[in-house]
Order: sequence, then structure tokens, then C-alpha cells
Amino acid sequence: MARFNPHEDSAEAVYEAAAEWRDQCLLSDASIFVDSRSLWTKPLFDELDERFVQNLDAGEGDFFEKLEAQLAEGSSECKQLMAELLWVMLLFASRISPPKKRQGIQKIWSWSGEPLSEDHPQLSDAVLGGLGHTGTAYNTQRWREIVFAINALRDFKVKTAEDQQELASNPWAFADWLTSVSDDGNRQLRHILPHLIFPETFERISTVRDKHSILAAFEDVPIKEVRKRALVEIDRDLKELREKLEADQDDPVDFYWGQIVEHWKPSPDDSVTLPKTIIKDIGNIGGVPSDSLNTIFYGPPGTGKTFETAKRAVLICDGHAPVAREDVMQRYNELYRERRIDFVTFHQSYSYEEFIEGLRPETDGGDGDHEDQQSAGFRLVARPGVLKRIAERAKQRPAKSEHHSDYSQRRIFKVSLGQASNAEDDDIRTEAYEKGLISLGYGGQIDWSDPQYSTFNDVYERWREQEGEQDATGKNPNIEMLNQLRNNMRSGDIVIASQGNKRVRAVGIVTGPYRYDADARHPHRRNVEWRWQADDENGIEVGDIYGGNFSQVSIYQLLHRKVNWDNLLAYIEPAAADAPHPAHVLIIDEINRANISKVMGELITLLEEDKRDGAVNKLTVTLPYSGESFSLPGNLHIVGTMNTADRSIAMLDTALRRRFRFEELAPKPDRLSKHVVDGIGLDSVLEAINERLEWYIGADHLIGHGYLMTVRNLEMLDDIIANKIVPLLREYFHEDLGRVRAILGGGDAFLKRERIPKPPGIDGGYEDDRFRYVDNYLINGEYGREAYDQLLGLTPKQTS
Repeated sequence: MARFNPHEDSAEAVYEAAAEWRDQCLLSDASIFVDSRSLWTKPLFDELDERFVQNLDAGEGDFFEKLEAQLAEGSSECKQLMAELLWVMLLFASRISPPKKRQGIQKIWSWSGEPLSEDHPQLSDAVLGGLGHTGTAYNTQRWREIVFAINALRDFKVKTAEDQQELASNPWAFADWLTSVSDDGNRQLRHILPHLIFPETFERISTVRDKHSILAAFEDVPIKEVRKRALVEIDRDLKELREKLEADQDDPVDFYWGQIVEHWKPSPDDSVTLPKTIIKDIGNIGGVPSDSLNTIFYGPPGTGKTFETAKRAVLICDGHAPVAREDVMQRYNELYRERRIDFVTFHQSYSYEEFIEGLRPETDGGDGDHEDQQSAGFRLVARPGVLKRIAERAKQRPAKSEHHSDYSQRRIFKVSLGQASNAEDDDIRTEAYEKGLISLGYGGQIDWSDPQYSTFNDVYERWREQEGEQDATGKNPNIEMLNQLRNNMRSGDIVIASQGNKRVRAVGIVTGPYRYDADARHPHRRNVEWRWQADDENGIEVGDIYGGNFSQVSIYQLLHRKVNWDNLLAYIEPAAADAPHPAHVLIIDEINRANISKVMGELITLLEEDKRDGAVNKLTVTLPYSGESFSLPGNLHIVGTMNTADRSIAMLDTALRRRFRFEELAPKPDRLSKHVVDGIGLDSVLEAINERLEWYIGADHLIGHGYLMTVRNLEMLDDIIANKIVPLLREYFHEDLGRVRAILGGGDAFLKRERIPKPPGIDGGYEDDRFRYVDNYLINGEYGREAYDQLLGLTPKQTS
């Protein structure tokens, strides 16, 4: 049904509020905020028509200041009705925060002389959470929507009670009636009100443009044909389309989700970008876009390559992606904190040692239950680079369970299972895993389970009774470590078993009190349920779950604030044992700027899908520094970006090209088709510049639509041209300003050409004319409207 909304958690609360508004206000004239008060009446709407509609102020200025002046002479009930009308209008909009909505509604209500509590149920964050995006025009042209709402509701209120009931219960009768209400344009309330009242019938779409695009794409007809249909017919067709799609895939459908939105709206700002393929199997909607584990987005500057990688990474990790740009980035940041996404930028000096592994100086020792663990001096140790780290993580990290307990009050302890580098301690680790326990060698042959040892001081005093221990301090490991295990640790706490100081081998939950086993090598024990154990002796890096290396102390409490809970939860409460390891993504920005052969080394062969771990042609290599066998897991995706202005694809390492899928991101002037400032179409500006660039230096050196997407006025356009595009053109043409001037139209509007007088004494060999070029923006602080006419060929060139 159209009510399905995977984007907004508060959707059901909004629909419940809309149903109450329909019953209380639309059909019964009552107030939504105050019991036993009639506000939604024909006389009060007539007053709003007089005060607002017939007294419009469409000029510049603050909406609320103008509205207060318009309603100043009105009744208190009139002002309260306007506040409730704004409440209805804001129910749909999800891009306006609940506090901002609440503030505006309360402000208008306050003009009546009565307070409106922010704790009112209809002003809760859930009710004001919104349903979908309305676009900026819904806010900037809010007065037009209010005019339409007042006109529609005045017409509704003059109808008989029977006719009102029919309209409020029959979706198609309501739609027919609403289209009969006159306005001065395509008001979004024409789409929003039917959805609020009949969410099972009308789509959660606030613009006719999107409705046209959806039908044109899925029906495979020209959009101009769809535009000929009446709005009610379009809504009926959308309902039929939804029902067909839902029947095909046996799941609810949202037109702003996953591959569905890509099918009809390939926009970098509003949707997930996938390969341009027609959806043939609707059952696969939301899946990963291709079988390739290695993808490179390539194109000239400003085409959105970096953001495309973020969207693709979210899609790979989750199988689907949010619709809104900010939601995509929020999820991307969550996955980055979970260490399922990593990011690196290549540069000319980037090396194998940084990417795969290299030697690093180290002075600390291992960990374990031994006192003689001081540093043995300086040594070089093989440490993983970016690729090896995320590959290890992808192999080890379990899928996260959907439901988690609250661990906010649990203590977290680092524990040692013997010395990491001592093979003789393997039996300690084996016993720990097989029997589900942790053990401690410190504490001597004393049974500390008696309640008389329940405090640190009790342990301290008892240990000092041991022969030769009369001078023992509280830092003695037999006291300190034993007290941690015996008294500080408790059932339900989390334990992280270390593998040296920089790695983790297991994660578990304490399940029992301290106990003593006199026959054991390490007799002091607690039972533990091991939730996760590493598949090999390397485990994972400490940094994946904790913000700092471990110390050599055998057991101690970790700081909550340094724990990476986003990642640790997967190890504490993993999904079922047979659940596949979740996808991981390594993003390599500017992948063409490094020496690929040098950076990748022998691992370039492992990139291929059929050479990955678990594949039929699995390959492993022996790494030169650590001597370890290494392979790339099949759940690790590599997504790169490549700026064609830096280096063309033809110049890339051939081996790299064979192993990557290339997806072009070209400049798209059509994304700017709605962007017009001072009568200047920004799509035309981009096309004019790119036509000249392609003629002079080829398609690799165009500029992308991204440069102009944020332009809202002529001043911003001048600033972008002067401070971003002109410097880029100077780089393209190696400071040949004559060529830059030609790209910008060839006249003096942007770069003024001035002849340089010949200095006295210049001999006959230097008689050619010489010119300087002056950037008009630096002189005048603007280029002016006429400059763009010249760029577009609408006015003659001015030359000197």
C-alpha cells in the first residue's frame, strides 16, 4: 500500500494525527489543540480569506513578520486557526525539524494571547517527524500553499454534512473535488492532502513532476504523453502500478527506495545511483547492482564521484540505501564507525608498505601472566596496511544480530589468555575456549572464594601474610590482578581476550563468580560464554573495537568512552553461526594518481573475483615482511574514483583495467535544467563551456554539473566562475589565458584582453603584439549579467 514508508520512523504517528484532524476538524469543526473549541468553521475561514488571501504580501521579508501584520486586526480564533492550518501543512514535510515546526506553530498561536504547550501530544516529535521531502519551494512559496488551503477549505465547509462525509470517505471523490479548487500553479497540497487522508490509496509523492516521471519510466512512454493525463487519472495509474509491483515481488514497494528510484529518477541528490539498466526482475530490487567486486567511477571534475562511492558503499553493505542525501551520509558514517567501510586517497608517493604491509618500529613486549615483560629494545615488526586491515576485518567480523541488550552499565575487561608469543601457553587458550572460562596465574595457591576476601583491602592484607610478601604493595600483580578477577569483575561483564598488545582474539560475557581449581596451572577462574573467537591466530586489530592499544597487564578494566560500540556489538551479539560475513568496502579515491604496480605488488592478481578466498580458483600469496599467507575475502568490495582530467583510462595500468568494472560519471547539464538565475539557464552555461573544452582538449577535461548545483543567484554564479572554474581552466591550459578566454566566450566579459605597449629599445625581432589578461571579477567584484549572454553567444564579443 502507499502507506509503506521505510524512511521515516514516525510515519504511523503522522497518519494517526491526520486521521484525528479529519474527524475532529474537517468533519466536526473542532480544534486539534483545544477540546470543546470550534475553529475549523466557515466564518473563520472567511476571516482568513479577508485577512490573508485578500491582503497578500508576496514581497521579500520574514514569513512570520508579514503574517503577524496581516492577522493583527483579526480575532484570536482566526489566529489560532492559522496556527492549526500550518500544523496540517507541516505534517508531511520531513526536512523541517520537529523543533522548528513546533516553534512556528506556537508563535502563531501566541498571537491570540493564549499559550500553547510544547508538550501537547499533537506537537510531539513523532507527530511532527514528517513523511517525505517537499522540496524548498514548499517553504519559500508557503503563502501560495496557504492560499490554496484556505480556498479549498472554504469550499469544503459550505457543503452539506452528507457531502462532506462522502468526500472524507471516498478517495476518488475527494481527489475529483480537490482538482476543482482553483489556484495559480501546481500546488503540492493537491498531492499531500489526499495522501494524508487516504494513505492506502494515494502515493507519498508531493510533486506532479515525480508522478509523471515514475509513470513514464515504468510504462516506457514519453513523459509528454503522461503529462496529458488528468491528475486523478495519474493517481489511479500509480495505484495500479504499485499493486502490480507488489504482486510481482510479494513485498511492499516504495517509489523512493533502491533500484526503483534509480529506474525513474537518476539524481545524485535524491537517489541511489546504480548502473543504467532497466529493471527486468522486480524481485531483485534493492540488491547489489552488479557481481563485480571491483568498481571504478571515472569522469571529469565536478561529476560527484566521491559522493557516488559513498552511496555505492552503503548499497553494498546494506543491500539498499536511503533516498535523501543526508540520510545516505548518515548511514555511511555509521558504517565507517563500524569499520565496514574504509577510505584512502592515493597519491604519487603512496607505497606498498602503506597499502599492504610494512615494517614499523616497536619497543613494547607481549602480554600475559609474567612479571618479566619489559621491553627487549627496539625492533621492526610487520604491520598491516589499509588493504590488509580491512581484509582481515572482513574475514573475521560476524554479521550483527538484529536485537541487542543494553550494555551501557556493563564493565569491560581486557584479559590475557597466557603470553601471546609463548607456544607453551597454547593449552591455556585451548582450555579457555573449550571449557568456557578465563584463568589467572597470579594469586598463588590460595582459594579466594571465601566472602572474607570481597574487598581489595581483604586481598591486600591476606597476600601480605604470605612468606616473603610482607612488603608487597597494592600494585603487586598477585593483589591487583586477583582483585580485578575476584571483586571488580561480575557476571554479565564483557571480556576481550588480547593477542599481544595490538590485537584481539576473542570476545565473551562473564557468566559466573570467581572460583578456584587447585589442580589447574592457572587456578583462579571465572566462567565465560565466548561470543566470538578469531578464525586464526591473528584475530583483529584492537583499534577496531577500542581506541588505544592494550597494556601488558593481565586483566584490567577498559574505559567505556574509548569503546567503539558500533563495531563491538557485532562481536558481542553476532547473528547465527551460519550467517555470512557482512560486506565490507574499501574506497580508494584518486586511484589513478599512484603507481599501481608499486602499490599493489603481487596482490593485484588477488583482486579478481574467482581468485578470492572461497572462490573456485582461490589464490594465496606469501607476504614479504610477515611471511604470512594472505588472500582477499569474497565479501570485500573495492570502489575507486578516477579523475579523467588527471590521467585518462587509456594510460592506466593494463592489469588494473582488466580487474575493475568502469562506470562513467559524465557531466549532466539536465541536472541543472531547473536552475535559472537572472534568466540565465545554468544548464546552458555548462553546455557552452563543455562544448568548447571538448573541441579544444577532449572529453576527459570537461567540468561537471556539481560546480553549479549550489548556485542560487548571480553573485554565487560569478563567485563559482571566478574562484573555481577559471582556476581549473588555467590548469587545463597551463596558464594560457588566451585559451581560457576563448572557453568563456572569447570576448572581454570575463577576461579582458589589453594590448601591452612595446617598451622603448625593443629591436625588430620582437614586434608581434603582446597582451595581458585582466580578470574582471578581481577588478569589479562581479562579471555581470551581460557576461553570460556573451558566453552563450547572445551578444557580440567585445575585443580590444
